[in-house]
Amino acid sequence: METDDQDVRVTALNGYDWPVALPKNIHEADLPMRDISFQAVWTVSSCKSEGNGIHELLHDSVDKYWQSDGPQPHTVTIEFPRKTDISFVMMYLDFKNDESYTPSKFLIDLRSRRTNRPSRAMVIQLQVVHNHQNGRDTHIRHIRVLGPSRSRFVSHARLHAGRPGAVDDFVLPPVSDLNKLISSCMAIR
Repeated sequence: METDDQDVRVTALNGYDWPVALPKNIHEADLPMRDISFQAVWTVSSCKSEGNGIHELLHDSVDKYWQSDGPQPHTVTIEFPRKTDISFVMMYLDFKNDESYTPSKFLIDLRSRRTNRPSRAMVIQLQVVHNHQNGRDTHIRHIRVLGPSRSRFVSHARLHAGRPGAVDDFVLPPVSDLNKLISSCMAIR
């Protein structure tokens, strides 16, 4: 597990136990969840001023927020360096404090199928289509992207190209021999 990943079972947000918001039907193989938000590059369509941008959107305090500036739709784009297992996109919205700045309709695009298993994507785009009370700008106080602690896809479990029939008698070597495997085989992605 990378150092910037956080095990969701022990992580709290601003003193609140936010993992309790996760549904109970998570596949056991996908547990524990981890916070993969900081593995990505984040961009926003606009921000109001200094102090209402990406840093505030990713800050642990829900007292800080991203505020858009300009006509809708407002977007948050999250780009991972490679295809990544994504289980949940969690947002904190606060209608009591933000009123007409609170999104009421948004779309999340990661071009995947609907299942209760993680989806694989390189880019997630969140698009705020409409705010409460026809508000123009948007406040989002917090976003986190969660994924399983272990990927369902292993980098060395790929199609082995070689002599005909080689796939049938291919035996995966121990991890210590992985470098030999990579140098002696051709992996097709």
